[in-house]
Amino acid sequence: MASKNQFEVFGVDVRDYGQLWLVAWRDFLFGDDSPIRHALDSQVMLKHADGTTACYQASRKVESATASSQAYAIPDELVLSRSLSLPSIAEADLEAALHLEISACSPFAFDDTASGWRITRGEDKRLLSVDLVIASRTAVMGFLGEHFNLTDPTEPEVWADTGTHWVRLRGFGETARETDYRRRIIRSGALLVASVAVLLMLTGLSVILAGRELTAMEALQNQASQQARSAIESRDELAATNAAIAELNKLSRRLPSPQPEILRLTQLLPDSAYVTQFTQEGRSIRLRGRGTDAAALQEAMTQEAAFRQVTAPQAISRVGNTGLEQFFLDIELKVTP
Repeated sequence: MASKNQFEVFGVDVRDYGQLWLVAWRDFLFGDDSPIRHALDSQVMLKHADGTTACYQASRKVESATASSQAYAIPDELVLSRSLSLPSIAEADLEAALHLEISACSPFAFDDTASGWRITRGEDKRLLSVDLVIASRTAVMGFLGEHFNLTDPTEPEVWADTGTHWVRLRGFGETARETDYRRRIIRSGALLVASVAVLLMLTGLSVILAGRELTAMEALQNQASQQARSAIESRDELAATNAAIAELNKLSRRLPSPQPEILRLTQLLPDSAYVTQFTQEGRSIRLRGRGTDAAALQEAMTQEAAFRQVTAPQAISRVGNTGLEQFFLDIELKVTP
């Protein structure tokens, strides 16, 4: 038969999942087995009617003498206790279910009924184990007044033993410790949020500083790249200059300078002869000049060891009545090693 509830899937109302989520958080923060409660809850000194005491923190016995709260144990004869196994899905409406169970099982008047419970999760995650205790407020206060001289029901925190756990009865003096525990949660949460905020700020600051350093490094890298390009260009220019100098040196070695040859001709020419034109292309020299004995001058130059060949491209001619002869000579220089 189809369900008439549009929110029901496989017999489970999906609207309960939001409530279950809230219950899970409440259990994580305020449950008896909560790791947060184990760390932040106040230590409680449990007093018995025979004068013995024991210290507890989050329902776990601890060795300490610095308990800031007190609780009082009531005897088993004042307590009705039951152990229930409920499906885990019932946790969304657990308090309502337990209040119905208390109303059904309590032999006391509604206003005189005090109750408490502890939820335990075993290996089977589908079931919840609930230790339920019920007591008469009148009987409890009579016991506290007789053994501990307590008359104000809002002053003492009352615990009952189920055989496996101590369960706190509600409606007595547990509000003070719960208020203190909530204040510690808020303070710790604020400290955690502040720490996370500081951590995020430091992370953001480190990211900003790292970004600035990266920008500076990129600028240095660009500058170094530009300097490297300039150095490469300078190196290329220097290499080209060196190549040009080497070529000039090669040409200089292959093509002799005219100064030594002019000096040589100055030494070879007698006082009766002079040069009117000197032209040198590489190792070829052309002379035009005048002298009293051009043929003897040509013969003398032919004997010069530095000259490979001396020829006259034109015949010797007399220059008017000056007594001088005009000569033309082509000189081929020897190749020096």
